[in-house]
Amino acid sequence: MKNLSRTQTPFKRITIIGVGVIGGSLGLAIKKHFRSVHVVGVDKRQVLKKALRRGAIDESTTDLRHAISCADLVFLATPISVILRVLPKVAAFSSARTLVTDVGSVKRSIMRSASRLFPDGNFIGGHPMAGVELSGVDAAHPLLFENAVYVLTPMKSNPPESVQRFADFLNELGSRVVILDPKTHDEVASAVSHLPQLTAVALTNVAGLEHRSSRRHLRLAAGGFRDLTRVASSRPEIWKDILSFNSDEIDKSLGMLIRELERYRRFLHRGGTSLTGRFRSARRIRDSIPKSMKGFLHQLAEVYVFVRDQPGMMSKMTSVLAKAKINIKDIELMKVREGRGGTFRLAFESKEISSRAVVILKRAGFEIGE
Repeated sequence: MKNLSRTQTPFKRITIIGVGVIGGSLGLAIKKHFRSVHVVGVDKRQVLKKALRRGAIDESTTDLRHAISCADLVFLATPISVILRVLPKVAAFSSARTLVTDVGSVKRSIMRSASRLFPDGNFIGGHPMAGVELSGVDAAHPLLFENAVYVLTPMKSNPPESVQRFADFLNELGSRVVILDPKTHDEVASAVSHLPQLTAVALTNVAGLEHRSSRRHLRLAAGGFRDLTRVASSRPEIWKDILSFNSDEIDKSLGMLIRELERYRRFLHRGGTSLTGRFRSARRIRDSIPKSMKGFLHQLAEVYVFVRDQPGMMSKMTSVLAKAKINIKDIELMKVREGRGGTFRLAFESKEISSRAVVILKRAGFEIGE
């Protein structure tokens, strides 16, 4: 990853309210890219001690007024219900020059409240779509936002230059900024984020609780099942507010999924042949989503590399590229076979860079997939 630690930012003092996995990752990312920025954390004392030890914040406090009154930028990185509860105090303590934002996964309720509380237009709604199943500052990581979509839902009263300044700041953290209105955000999130969560939970419970045979033989679950149910490991308290504040849109998406599954049941009663069209449409849609993009904003050039199951091979692969000053924008383990090795998908900024990477990796003895 390229070093942006000397990049200048107009936000010299940043306050993060809620230093959990998202707030902590924001702090770590900010300190990685902007070393001179002073980051203040607001949370419970035991959480703040961990955040200080990890270097996610420079200063800790439980005094909300102090943390906000001298900040250039304030992140509300708490559950949605807490954001709504503290928003009036944040508005009262912040000046018109202080930009306030949030990381809530549902935007309409937050934006309705913010529009009333911030008449000067110094609140910009935000949602980093960087899914993580773990929680707490111990799980925070400075690269959480790299190549991840970061949705902004500005108010009509936001000055365009203020939105652009904040978007530029997030881009420097590695995020890919998308502007949406709150209603569209909540509609889309219900289908591509909230519905998959409920589907993963349902599928896991069917296989592990309801299905008489599979619950005794879950060790047979292959990669497809594990991939589909990855987010079933999410902590339920994270989802309580999301399901509550976006219940109407999630209900619509659930209805669509139920109707689709009922259609499959009817097809099965006819012998299953009628499902061919649905398989084809799903494959066409799935294949249209570029594998080398997180957020579908900018096509990256991808390379598939087979790495043998031997100590140091992963390090060798990344080291030869680093020595050639080639930056890996994204990396994913696609398939693995114990004792043999695994296939990694590497994504690069351009086709030219990926071609250079292929030459270097082949020269180092790696097998490149087609």
